[in-house]
Amino acid sequence: MSDFKIKEITFYSFLYLIIGLLITSFILYFSLTKIRNLNEQLSKLTLIQNSFLKMKVNSENLLITTDITNNKQIWLESVDNFNNDLKRYSFLNKHKIERLWYPTIKEINEIKDILSNQLLSTYNLQGKPILTLKGELFISENETEKFNIINQLIKKIIFLTQYENLIFKEFKRVEKNEKKYIDEQIKSTLYYSLFFIIFTILSILGVIGILNKKINRIEIELLKSQNNLEKNILEIKESKLLLQKIIDSVPAAIFWKDTRNRYLGVNKYILNNAGLNTPSDMIGKTDYEMPWEKEQAKNFIDDDNKIMKEGKEKLQIEEKLTQKDGNTINVITSKVPLRNSKNEVIGVLGIFMDITEKINLEDSLNRKDKLLTQQSKMASLGEMLENIAHQWRQPLSLILSTSTGIKIKKEYNQLNDEFLTVSIENIIHSVEHLNQTINDFRDYLKPDKKQRYFNIEKVIDKALILLQSRIKNNLLEIDKNMGCIDAYGYKNEFVQVLMNIINNSIDELEKKDIKDKIIRIETKELEKCETLVSDDVCKYKCAQIKISDNAGGIAQDIINDIFNIYFTTKGEKGTGIGLYMSKEMIEEHMNGSIKVSNEKINYKGKIYNGATFTITIPSQKYD
Repeated sequence: MSDFKIKEITFYSFLYLIIGLLITSFILYFSLTKIRNLNEQLSKLTLIQNSFLKMKVNSENLLITTDITNNKQIWLESVDNFNNDLKRYSFLNKHKIERLWYPTIKEINEIKDILSNQLLSTYNLQGKPILTLKGELFISENETEKFNIINQLIKKIIFLTQYENLIFKEFKRVEKNEKKYIDEQIKSTLYYSLFFIIFTILSILGVIGILNKKINRIEIELLKSQNNLEKNILEIKESKLLLQKIIDSVPAAIFWKDTRNRYLGVNKYILNNAGLNTPSDMIGKTDYEMPWEKEQAKNFIDDDNKIMKEGKEKLQIEEKLTQKDGNTINVITSKVPLRNSKNEVIGVLGIFMDITEKINLEDSLNRKDKLLTQQSKMASLGEMLENIAHQWRQPLSLILSTSTGIKIKKEYNQLNDEFLTVSIENIIHSVEHLNQTINDFRDYLKPDKKQRYFNIEKVIDKALILLQSRIKNNLLEIDKNMGCIDAYGYKNEFVQVLMNIINNSIDELEKKDIKDKIIRIETKELEKCETLVSDDVCKYKCAQIKISDNAGGIAQDIINDIFNIYFTTKGEKGTGIGLYMSKEMIEEHMNGSIKVSNEKINYKGKIYNGATFTITIPSQKYD
């Protein structure tokens, strides 16, 4: 770790040095570039000034030249050159030169127009300078028009040269100011450059000094670490021994292998399964050299190779393992890829446990569950037969009395068509009622193969129809407060739960000598199923159904036991599995919850004590 830090600090020192050199180079480059630009600016000013001087000389040459046509062209070109140079280049106080130059252009244009006069051609001037020719014309007093033109031209040129002298003086002042400004800029650039270069060098030296101090501290720490190395080695050895003792005490087989499927480490549990005594008997060997069957060994190695190749774990695998004594046990195995510090797969780590006893226990429990289910079905069938008997009693009595009436009237010759028709219609209606009852109970007894959406109100009405004879015989009031709510689950199992709860309420109300016997059923939809058994469906909406009665409630010493298997308060008439199976159906099959409590209910202004069963089931399909 410290070696890594030293390398890292050395790298950073080198990096800071490189950055410092780059910054210094940049400052030098920037300074030299600025100085060069300033010099170029001064050169441009000199170039413009030279261009002006050339134009000024050409302007003066117009007075003394013998070939005015040729010199006129040279002069105009120098004017254009200066004008273009003045526009192209920028310098300090350029506006002062421009302010003097633009009025001069007017004079230049006027001189240009005068020079265009045919009288001023080289031929008419006879190859003489205009100053000389003016003197001759003045003495001879001839050619007055030519004299006037020459005189006007000379005045214009003299005025122009005087104005150019003024501009030249301004050029001198501008050049002086420009040089002064450029000298100041060069000096400040050199000063700032030198300052930043010195600052950068000092900063780099400071940073490198700090980093060197850190290296010295790390070296001191390394020396201390080296002194404690032997002590740490001993502690590591002790830790390894402690780790071996810990994994030996784990009640499961722990092992790890290399990429060639050879065991690198094991604990006592797997040694006992292999019938070996020490880890050295197993380390360095493969599964083919163990007492497992050949096919088992091949499967183990194939799994290991797949895990190492894909880099993915394989968990909770149920397998068979043949021990050295020949007994075959059931094990559950989990394996994960073994990785080094570079995250490279270097082997496989595994753990397995003997679950033979657990599987035998589960088989026993499954047989017990099947027996309970059968008992529940028989109990439900008994209740169904009792309910069918209640439903059939009235229509059968009607059929019997109607048939007897027809027979008696026939014997006394009093049977007429009207009575016969009404009687037959009554019999047909009763038979249809019997058929409908059979169909209702047959649909109820059909098991649901998959979960589906169903309407809570319709299912509750279905349960009440199946129990209508008991409800009517006991003069019960069904107080319903329901909305249009859907639920998701097993419809017929839910009907059975409702009938179990309502039947229990009817049984308790039969024992009571009270005027109003009430069963209240309320439903509502909840936004979150926070009361459900499974956390997986808590985020979904759910339906809540409350079934209450006014039978006085459940004794506090037994209220927590009523969902226990075989618990009953009905003596020999009860099986003790109705509410147990109801809880199993709601919580295990439908991911819901069912609870019971003693609550007061208000009916027609009177307060009654009774039991309330609260059922909560999902109203949405869940994952």
